[in-house]
Amino acid sequence: MSNLEHGLLIIDKDKNITSHDVVDIARKSLKTRRIGHIGTLDPHATGVLVLCVNKATKLVKFFTENNKTYEAEIIIGQATDSDDITGKVIEEKDASHLQEIVVLDNLMSFLGESLQTPPKFSAIKMNGLKLYELARQNKDIRHIEPRKINIYEIKDFKVLEKGKLFKFQVTLRVSKGTYIRSIARDLGEKLGLCGTLGNLRRTAIESFNIKDAYSIEQLKLSDVTLIDPFKYLDMQKLVVDERAKSYIENGRFLDLDLFKEKTETIIYSNEGQVLAIYYYDKEKDVMRMSVKWC
Repeated sequence: MSNLEHGLLIIDKDKNITSHDVVDIARKSLKTRRIGHIGTLDPHATGVLVLCVNKATKLVKFFTENNKTYEAEIIIGQATDSDDITGKVIEEKDASHLQEIVVLDNLMSFLGESLQTPPKFSAIKMNGLKLYELARQNKDIRHIEPRKINIYEIKDFKVLEKGKLFKFQVTLRVSKGTYIRSIARDLGEKLGLCGTLGNLRRTAIESFNIKDAYSIEQLKLSDVTLIDPFKYLDMQKLVVDERAKSYIENGRFLDLDLFKEKTETIIYSNEGQVLAIYYYDKEKDVMRMSVKWC
């Protein structure tokens, strides 16, 4: 591991392990308990999982709104209780009559903002319990509140199989909170059939790309280098003098006159050291510390 102790790691998660399994591997390999992650991946999904190491765990909240890109395999003509191939098949309908152009046209209708109902097997909480906990107990989940999502891009549509099942692969760039499993399910219904999600691979979380990811084996061997998290934060930047630096070290407010805009700001010393992130406190009309880094 590099000398950089606090930073990010882009990992290519394998199939059939959880995101928490990856965190456990990283804790053992990097010899620290302070590890979190950005954007959970289902066990059967692969691809980009971003780990935050040591002080970088303070920055997770700044990455939660990031867009995500997936390569998805969608199966029309089959439905499961989990809306993906890990679940129990609950319905099958013959999709042999489907034409490629009809499937693509209906898929493209999902572009833009919409309301999406999450799958029953998801980590969303209802009455204090996660939905998948209720589903595993065979509880009657009558109503799951739809959530606003945005599908920004649909591309690279490729048919994989035609017959009783119509399978295709597609790349989707979506907003936070979008379930690809729900897209598969809803597309099947839109076509008058049923649908479920096959293989799923996340290729990007905003600027974190799969091409920059380390394998699980590299992580186990500690053959990884942490990256500077501040390169991925699109924020105003401010360089301060020694006096302001002493204020920051003591967690004090900073004068608004120092800032061009009343917005989240990464603050640096004259030597280029990151000191903190500040934000605008409307009630007190001051710039207040959000994250202390120095």
